[in-house]
Amino acid sequence: MKKGFNKWLWCVLLLVLMATNVFAEKILLWTWYDASLGQIFKDLIKNEFTPKTGIDVDILTVPIEDMTNKLLLAYLGGDAPDVVELYSNTAVELGIRGALTNLNTIKGVKKVTDDINPMLLPALQYKSGLFAIPGEVNWTWTYYRKDIFNEVGLEAPKTWDDFRNATTKLKARNMESYYYYQGDPSALIVGKLLPFVYQRNSDIYTPDGTASNLDSSENIAAFKELTRLHTEYKVPLDDPSFTTFASGETPLQLQQNWYYGAFEVAAPQIAGKWDIAPFPGTKQKDGTINNTNTGKMLVWSIVSSTKKQEASWKLIEYISSSEFTAKFMDLVYKSNDKARLFFSNKSSIDKASFPKEHIALARESLKNCRMQTAVIGGPIANRYVDFAFNKVVLQGVDPETAIKQAAKDSTIEIQKKLKEFARFIKQL
Repeated sequence: MKKGFNKWLWCVLLLVLMATNVFAEKILLWTWYDASLGQIFKDLIKNEFTPKTGIDVDILTVPIEDMTNKLLLAYLGGDAPDVVELYSNTAVELGIRGALTNLNTIKGVKKVTDDINPMLLPALQYKSGLFAIPGEVNWTWTYYRKDIFNEVGLEAPKTWDDFRNATTKLKARNMESYYYYQGDPSALIVGKLLPFVYQRNSDIYTPDGTASNLDSSENIAAFKELTRLHTEYKVPLDDPSFTTFASGETPLQLQQNWYYGAFEVAAPQIAGKWDIAPFPGTKQKDGTINNTNTGKMLVWSIVSSTKKQEASWKLIEYISSSEFTAKFMDLVYKSNDKARLFFSNKSSIDKASFPKEHIALARESLKNCRMQTAVIGGPIANRYVDFAFNKVVLQGVDPETAIKQAAKDSTIEIQKKLKEFARFIKQL
């Protein structure tokens, strides 16, 4: 009797310990989400992910601008997280160095990537390696003041010809148009150039990623079209967007999708007076319009030093799912922040907290969003596009001469980095 009682007691004790998560697997995640967004993020994981999986998640907030340096130091010191949130342009270099797990080695990765716009993935993969899963994404589209456009007799620009025409008509009335790319400081001009390149069905690198392609005829034409906006049409290089959109001084702006919620909050006095439209495109030979845009995105990676890869992947599967992203978007919009977030998984768009009349446009804009291809040395090579742009716009240098020099300098930089990373690349 006593023996049976002891067994029963041990069983009860075991159940109690399991219920209190003593035996739960625990992983560490680093994210940039803080304040109310961070609290919503933590609550969803704590209340939904952990009860379903038995995996406990410690969440540490790290400023996104410090994330890469802190991760490298923690990795070298043997104190790295299991899962980390990064800017997309850092994932490949960290992955090739061995700091991030090649997700293509994990069973089930295709099920996740199949729900993601394929034009986002080249930013996160190199040869056989995929080093992150896209999370929050910011594409670019057109914002315009409907009231002013009706008064002037304009429609939302469908092509770059339309954009230039609108710019001319607005300037005649002492108003401006504005085109801005918000992201990594080293890629601000590249971010503005890439849509012109992509809309010509080209890329700024050669297909094998070993050299610059900036000196191709398509890319020279793309660079000329970008710089003409500033040299010939005098589109300003800087503009206090929120103020001038509300005042009507700059009623036409090409900005990322997060500005939608920001305009709602910062300028409630113009509610109903503005609208959005697709990013301007380039007419193709068959008469269709290529509206490829670009932007920036946050991504989720598994640090290679983790001893809990399976649990880490389960977490990424969850925070990449439409189940999580739809709830996160909705709760964030209902919070005091009133922010409108978008995520890379296609199935979350229809569940977004967004005006129903714009859902189709959001879906199409995500479909047309293409991130910069990852190549070794690419982030450093980007600065040569900045140099070329400044030479043309600020110093009056011939654009073809400037971009051809940028191509030479970029290729030298890429070749130098390929030699430096050769021992890592061989392992892929």
